[in-house]
Amino acid sequence: MSVKIHTPPVRLAKLLRTPGGLPVADAVQRAGAGLLSLRQDCLAELKAMLEVAEAVAARAGEGYDAELLGELYGVVSKPIGVPSVCGLTSMDTALISLSDLLDYLKGQQRWDANAVAVHLRALRLLLHTEGAADAAGTQAILAGLRKVSQRYAKPEAGA
Repeated sequence: MSVKIHTPPVRLAKLLRTPGGLPVADAVQRAGAGLLSLRQDCLAELKAMLEVAEAVAARAGEGYDAELLGELYGVVSKPIGVPSVCGLTSMDTALISLSDLLDYLKGQQRWDANAVAVHLRALRLLLHTEGAADAAGTQAILAGLRKVSQRYAKPEAGA
């Protein structure tokens, strides 16, 4: 009995070696245009996420609620990365800051409605002013959010 091994030709390799197709500059330009077309969908999704996050945060009581904090964390951490693809890097940075804050609060089993509200209001502001070319103002907002979240990075000495 003989065994015959058949290896089919790989068409992709041949296609990659064949000259022709779009020039790289045109392909990059088309990709950029495609991403810009997604920007409106991205903004709509971020607005919807923000409304859900605000509704979850509004249900919070005075004390620590692990289930509610976990729900809020799930809402705000899920879209991380998407805003940057759509050219909204400041939104990504703010979402990461809020996620960090929620992580710190969970680790300390604390709740700070004001710190969460500051992040949510900043997200709303960034969402509505994303088209503005005020880089200094945006950086000031993001620096302030980092200060708020880093305040909870380490447990309190007396806690």
